[in-house]
Amino acid sequence: MIDNLSIGLTHALMAIALWRLLYRDDLDNEVSPRMLWQRRRDAEAAAEAAQEPRDA
Repeated sequence: MIDNLSIGLTHALMAIALWRLLYRDDLDNEVSPRMLWQRRRDAEAAAEAAQEPRDA
C-alpha cells in the first residue's frame, strides 16, 4: 500500500510540475542573448536620457 501511494504521489507531483511548465507564457517567446543585451542597453540609455535636465 505504501509503495503504490508513494509512486502515485510522486507521479502526480511530476505531472503537476510538467503541466505548469508547459503552460508558461514565456515558453512562446524565444529571445536571443543579443536581443536581451540590446533591450537592456536601450532601457539604460532611455533612463539616462530621462534623468538629464532639459534646458527650456
